[in-house]
Amino acid sequence: MGHPGLIRSATPADLPAIAALHLQSWRATYAELLPADYLNDGARAQLAEKWAVLPEGTTLVAMQGNRLAGFVSVDAANPAYVDALHVADFAQGAGLGPRLLGAAFARIAKNGVSSAYLYIVAGNDGARRFYERLGAVETWRGPDPDYDFPSTAIRFDWADISALVRADEAS
Repeated sequence: MGHPGLIRSATPADLPAIAALHLQSWRATYAELLPADYLNDGARAQLAEKWAVLPEGTTLVAMQGNRLAGFVSVDAANPAYVDALHVADFAQGAGLGPRLLGAAFARIAKNGVSSAYLYIVAGNDGARRFYERLGAVETWRGPDPDYDFPSTAIRFDWADISALVRADEAS
């Protein structure tokens, strides 16, 4: 499998691969949670628009050779919003998700950011377990405003990102 090693800032040249991985990840993860017509059509359009330009904040990619192994996107607010964290199938299970998140948190911490949050779709139990292992705590659940169909979002918060920053600095 190889260990995806290089984590670097995303560039505009990375955007097509980021959009493709994001879509593939959503389709695989949400197949039983979101409507098929949305995953087949609406998600493609939404993510193409989302990844047309690099967002404000920190977007990092992990590369394995010339393949995108994963990415993370976090805004610059305090608390910071973790907008996306996705790892390609071939790179899962090697600790890349925590490495990406820790690297992003280390960068934003340099600007005084000390806490962060994100939302997951209810029923995404793998994400729930992953974020809880990394110290996030559920703080809210309710209707997901991102979709025009019924869906429940769950918010997870890190009141203090320093443990993940220290883990990144130690690696």
